[in-house]
Amino acid sequence: MNDLRFQSRIGETLSVGCAILIFVAMFDHVMAIKYVDLGMLVVLGAWCAGRSLLKDSHTRPLLLPLGLWAIWTLMSASWSADPAISAHAWFDEVGYPLTGFYVFWLTAQQPRHVRRLQTALWAACLILAGISVAYFHLLDPALPKSGLLHFYPRVGHTSTLALMAIPTLGVMAANADTRIRGLIGILFCVIIGGATLNRFFWVALAAVVVILQWPHTPNDRKRAACILSALFVSILIAAGFSNKLRLATVASNATRSETVTTPATMAKPYIGMTLASLRTEDPAARLADADPHHHVGLMSRFPALRAADRVITADTRPQIWSFYSSQVLKHPWIGIGFGKPLPSIAYGSLIPSTLVELDENVRTHAHNLFLNTLLQVGVVGLALEIIVFASLAYRFYVARKTHPLLYRAGLALIIGMITKNLTDDFMWESTMLMFWCSCGWLMGMSGAQTNANCAS
Repeated sequence: MNDLRFQSRIGETLSVGCAILIFVAMFDHVMAIKYVDLGMLVVLGAWCAGRSLLKDSHTRPLLLPLGLWAIWTLMSASWSADPAISAHAWFDEVGYPLTGFYVFWLTAQQPRHVRRLQTALWAACLILAGISVAYFHLLDPALPKSGLLHFYPRVGHTSTLALMAIPTLGVMAANADTRIRGLIGILFCVIIGGATLNRFFWVALAAVVVILQWPHTPNDRKRAACILSALFVSILIAAGFSNKLRLATVASNATRSETVTTPATMAKPYIGMTLASLRTEDPAARLADADPHHHVGLMSRFPALRAADRVITADTRPQIWSFYSSQVLKHPWIGIGFGKPLPSIAYGSLIPSTLVELDENVRTHAHNLFLNTLLQVGVVGLALEIIVFASLAYRFYVARKTHPLLYRAGLALIIGMITKNLTDDFMWESTMLMFWCSCGWLMGMSGAQTNANCAS
């Protein structure tokens, strides 16, 4: 009896700790709370792991790929270009996230604990959506952060966090008791992601929506087709609007950099550029305006295509990928050490000055999750990372019959995260922690459902 009571107290403590962690993971500048909470969860998770980890049929298949990934990334510190960065990155991007995965898996097997996690995540999304709306005009990374923006992560990471919250909120929306809260929470996430003006957020959102809304049976196909068509139209409109505002921001920032910046001009970086002024930035557009009969190509005939062409042409990612890809053969098998910034540190002096002038972000990382992993830990590490993602997807696939919604949510989480990071690499620190905690959360619920069905 005392042992059962002790286990109950451990479960309650884990539940509270996980709720705090999922809340603070959505924000920045709360590092003290996050690491104190993580320290407690590491201790409790280690105690629980010694009692049940090897016995559980749901986590056992993941032990080998996760263990190999953890060992290989830790070993990379021995040949790293900067061992201190690799060791620090291992704790932030492997050690702590995998601990979060396990303790969330334990916690989510109890419905009352799941409700606590849902409340914490919903509250975090509410606050973050409020900050995004109230401080929308100050979200430009170049502008100083004041007030509540002190707790706001960078826009790319924030859009990724919001995207990864949608699958778990989608599970809430599918339950009659929590449907309204779930739908409102998803709306909060769309507001958060939209306010960042991150264009690939909408692409990743489309992938998540397709997986979550794919018809369950042939009879659902017509309903699903209508829902998906409406969602796709909305997403295309939102993506186009984000592109327009992003172009306005770039042009406005360029103008301000040539003039004296005043507090009044800094207050509205997203406003002040009209469509007409955007069109004059394009020489082909000016030529078309001057002579309507002049043939300047398909892109110049349609304003929407001209805007899309400018966005694609101005994007420096292909050049960034080309440069970093050319460095892979220097350390193809083992890489230069685990840690997101290490490729830029190791090869920063080789970056062409012309590329740096075009985009200073080339000095940060390779702007692709898999390319950055290849540079860090080589072909071996990349293969292990792909195996880890495939193993996660398979564990959700196993639950497709006992709980198809959780299978869809887990798959949407993985595919959405990968899609979002094809043109960037936001998977580190709190963002990586959020991903693994969400995986553990959904997998714990699916495992509990499977056990309940077997028992009945």
